[in-house]
Amino acid sequence: MTSVSVEAWSHGDGYLTVDTQEWINDRGEYADDLTDDLRGWMETNGHAHPHDDVITAWISARTGETPTGLHGDGQLWAHTLVNFSDHLLDDLGFVVLSAVEFGDLMIIVSDHGGRYVAPTVYRSTVDALEEWADYSNAEGECANGHRWCTHNTVDLHAWDGADIRTYRVPDLVRVPFDDRTRGYVACPSCGKAVRFICRF
Repeated sequence: MTSVSVEAWSHGDGYLTVDTQEWINDRGEYADDLTDDLRGWMETNGHAHPHDDVITAWISARTGETPTGLHGDGQLWAHTLVNFSDHLLDDLGFVVLSAVEFGDLMIIVSDHGGRYVAPTVYRSTVDALEEWADYSNAEGECANGHRWCTHNTVDLHAWDGADIRTYRVPDLVRVPFDDRTRGYVACPSCGKAVRFICRF
């Protein structure tokens, strides 16, 4: 489970976020051997950017097989969160795939602003493809036991459906004594701070 922070600007203004590296570490293990191999192969073959077709060519050259979706079917599963609203992560671009010999991989291809970066390879340590797609879900609970969830980081719903109303997360952000480092999301039921985690 990845802890979720509140980035607060002022009362009624803020959002939920996670540390991107922590989120990745909860789902994968850094593969220095594959990272070095991919970067070296790209340099040798004159590839400046880790496009999907470059990653496909690298795996095909190394294994003799074309990579597939994480569960052995379909194309590489690409995520581009650049300029994508309502998610917990910073801007990040990555692909998830399955490769003969290498297993299930996640490869970072871009960072803030969508700039291509030297690719970084992680061996997937989770079983469900959905866990790599979970960059917008969070669950939280206040000190009084009121449980809440969000599926888009903006709309807050009661976990058990007891309260059928939908609340806006930004509207519930509180900044005690104008200290943004103490910002929190107030429970719609009692006003106590809600502590969130990323679901998987």
